Amino acid sequence: MHFKFRPKVLVSTSLIACVLFSGLIYIEDKAMNKLPKTEVLVATKNINQGTVIKESDFKKIEYSSSNVTDNDIKNFGDIKNKYALTNLYKGEALNKNRIANKNDNSKVFLEKNKKEISIPINKVNNDAFAGTLRRGDAIDITHTSVLQDENTSTEIDIKKAKVIGAVDAQGKFLDDNDKNVLAASIMIEGSQDDFMKISKDLSNGYFTIAKSSILK
Repeated sequence: MHFKFRPKVLVSTSLIACVLFSGLIYIEDKAMNKLPKTEVLVATKNINQGTVIKESDFKKIEYSSSNVTDNDIKNFGDIKNKYALTNLYKGEALNKNRIANKNDNSKVFLEKNKKEISIPINKVNNDAFAGTLRRGDAIDITHTSVLQDENTSTEIDIKKAKVIGAVDAQGKFLDDNDKNVLAASIMIEGSQDDFMKISKDLSNGYFTIAKSSILK
């Protein structure tokens, strides 16, 4: 049996297939465009921790509303007088947990290249005094190592460390209304080297804390 090749039929079939495919693409595109969208602020450049942020550092981009959370920032007014709590990266959607006002005592504000260092009160020999420290205090920290032969060795770990907060046993930052509440830990700001030194010294001996003048 022989079949006769019919170019017209082939062309017609191809045209119909293209029309149907285009129609499906159009319908799918229309359906996608009908999904609710929300504009959120996205960083236009890398922003260092501790930097005050500006409107020019961000632009609004539409995301599917199902992918937007209550913590995502949608309005430029919400970033006024705010600082970056951590490094922010270009193309990253801005989150409320990543920025704060310097006066917000519920947030830990760190300068660029600084880390949060925790010193438990039970590692401090003058713990009653240490428990009354609050944000903004400047302190000198020395560490005393207790050696196996019962000799001791004392050295300065950090001078004029900035206290960024004191927390109770539940991890709550204490404020001015908690003057009679002793802290479970003192939180200070320090460099990576300070962090490593304190972390190493936590395993041996004890710390002594003395208030210092940050102006000296």
